Amino acid sequence: MSLLTDRADHAGRTIAGRYELLRELGHGSFGRTFLARDTLAGGPVAIKVLDRRAAADWKAYELFEREAAVLRSLRHRGIPRVHDLFRDVWDGAPATFLVMDYVEGISLARLIEQRQLDPERVVQIFVDLLDILDYLHGRVPPVLHRDIKPSNVILRPDGSAALVDFGSVRRIFLEPEETGSTVAGTYGYMPYEQYMGHATPASDLYALGATLLHLLTGRAPRSFMGEDGCLAVPDALPGDPRLAPVMARLLRPSPVERFASAREAREALLSAKTPGLTTSVAPLPPAPRAIEGRTAELLDRVAPSAWALMDTSAKPGDEVDVGDVLLLIFFSVLTAGVLPLVFLGMARSRRRRLKRFFEQGTPATAEIVNILEDRIPFDQRLARVSYQYQADGEVHRDVDQVLPAIADRWRPGDRVQVLYVAGTDYDSVIVSV
Repeated sequence: MSLLTDRADHAGRTIAGRYELLRELGHGSFGRTFLARDTLAGGPVAIKVLDRRAAADWKAYELFEREAAVLRSLRHRGIPRVHDLFRDVWDGAPATFLVMDYVEGISLARLIEQRQLDPERVVQIFVDLLDILDYLHGRVPPVLHRDIKPSNVILRPDGSAALVDFGSVRRIFLEPEETGSTVAGTYGYMPYEQYMGHATPASDLYALGATLLHLLTGRAPRSFMGEDGCLAVPDALPGDPRLAPVMARLLRPSPVERFASAREAREALLSAKTPGLTTSVAPLPPAPRAIEGRTAELLDRVAPSAWALMDTSAKPGDEVDVGDVLLLIFFSVLTAGVLPLVFLGMARSRRRRLKRFFEQGTPATAEIVNILEDRIPFDQRLARVSYQYQADGEVHRDVDQVLPAIADRWRPGDRVQVLYVAGTDYDSVIVSV
């Protein structure tokens, strides 16, 4: 029986006495990938079945198995972690099984088909993927993905990006018995040097630029390819205006003309000037500060009251009328007093957190990357604002919750003021109002 038999034949099958196959996730030249349940740990995993009969040749199969061992050392939230690598029998023939994290979410390829992605979210995706490449390329020896494309990028439910399908991964420094001429990648997404078997970190950056070009335009990269084989970035791109020059440099034909590293590309993106709004607060005295005077006034402005949390749809300046009070009394009685206690506890918790930053925090200007909605008790909502800022020569990313009445005026690319504490792993809060 071939590996390419109907997937229903494998549903419910248990591998190595531990992994119960649930459904197929995809298949390629080496075999299939399944969603499975780890009956010992109790969670979902992805299992890639590498069938020796499906491999183009034994050398390619051997190299993939060797590079899978490299993946076992990777630890990054944007990369599925490898749990196990073992050999067993699959349909009567030897096969290798690679067990890794199952990344829940939707691929960029599917989002492109459905036209469901807000162009403003591309900046966050870009930064996430540059962070992943910075980690991979910073390994010793550096690790190359070699097949970045929309189908290999998954957006999790929380909006963060993950890079999957490391079937073409390679260490940049090869063992003496290895050859550097193996060609891997996808047409339109890989640069000329990769066709020649000479992939470098700059090759992954090129593929990332081509992926973002497809994501922003909805058109495959090959449709932007000129007679010289070079991709031309259109003058007008939807979304953040800073993307076009960064992508154009990523897609230059010569590796030496591209960014030297993922970190350099990220810094170029984040340091670029944008017409976005900047919201700030009055200067604070040096830390540590006493919560008094102007500092206390600003804390009062930033910290939401219990009443504001009970009606997050209210706008600043809205007056509380008799009907609002009667409604509060009604629901308080209906919930046996739970409703006001819940929001009073939330308001006090938020104020305690803010107070620590007002006492010890260092001001910084952050850029908004994304704004999503968070539901809180009793069908109220807050805005979940993702942002990034520079401190001590590094880019730090964080997320905070603010009232919708404030966040509804903001857009990705706008700048807000934050307070951060370096001693707590650069934890931060938004203090713009």
